[in-house]
Amino acid sequence: MSRIVSALPLLALAACSPAETEADLGTEVPVSEETFGSSTSGLTTENGGSLNGGSLNGGSLNGGSLNGGSLNGNDLSGFLIHVDYAGAAINGDSSLDWVRIEGTQFQAKQGDVLHTGTAFLGAWFYGTLGDGRRAKLRIADMRAAEAPNGDLTEYWVEYRDDDNVWHPLCRDSTGAAVWAYPVKGVYDYRRGVPTGGQHSDDPDHFTFACAGGAVQKCINLGYRPWASRDGVSLAAHHQACTRLIRADYCGDGTPHTQNGNRVNLYDKLGIQTDTERWFFEASWDAQGARCFSPLNRSHAGIPCYNSRLDLFCGLGLSPEQEEGILLRNETPTAGLTP
Repeated sequence: MSRIVSALPLLALAACSPAETEADLGTEVPVSEETFGSSTSGLTTENGGSLNGGSLNGGSLNGGSLNGGSLNGNDLSGFLIHVDYAGAAINGDSSLDWVRIEGTQFQAKQGDVLHTGTAFLGAWFYGTLGDGRRAKLRIADMRAAEAPNGDLTEYWVEYRDDDNVWHPLCRDSTGAAVWAYPVKGVYDYRRGVPTGGQHSDDPDHFTFACAGGAVQKCINLGYRPWASRDGVSLAAHHQACTRLIRADYCGDGTPHTQNGNRVNLYDKLGIQTDTERWFFEASWDAQGARCFSPLNRSHAGIPCYNSRLDLFCGLGLSPEQEEGILLRNETPTAGLTP
């Protein structure tokens, strides 16, 4: 299989109020231990330019943002940087021993009780914006993701504004509210810096990956960062995929793509296979494009292009050349048409 996706800009949502105290989380209510069922299926999705978004299958359409979840404008000051495990509350009760994510399901320990699945309906969390303000979030609904990702759980997440009104956290490029996956760790949403676009493990924080962004799209493409294939962790493949989907060639968080650009991507593990006869462009690792083919000029204007040109890029002529390569991509044209 190979996939096609469209790019999505960072989307504006409303700003949230400062952090509340734990007393604001309500009174203790009995909790349930219901769990979601799971099924095994194949994986398809579109890619896009945001780190958090959604896609279908076929030749992907590249897009340019990391996360579709900004809370008031396009600058990072109103952007939801991460969500805290600490302070989470189930049915208004925040006396949890710990909260964690397994795949796309939340789990929480409270004494002898393990909360998971639908026990998290109505759960509250706190997130942090780029300017340091705190945002209050809640899980308003949850469901199994659409086939072929039916073993994953997606969440309808809302945030509370200054007037105590709840709004959808995630929106797509048309402004329509969309669902999200919870993903362990955090991302650097900056552009043009060495760590831009990079995922970091963080035991205290997680990310809500909104449908339409690269984080969610790459999960649906089969690069689940918590999983493995043939004994190989897919965490680095997921990172490489988010770079590729956003055309973050130089690995500094800067996208070099436009809405509607199509790309065919594939890997050696067989998660995505080469189904097109297009023009080879680049080989990828977790830091961006490892090398470019000089026969494809689709992105010849980007800063790192000339320094990474390699006549033998993608040919796999030696083990040394193949070492560390995670993904490859093709474009429908070679960028040579005036």
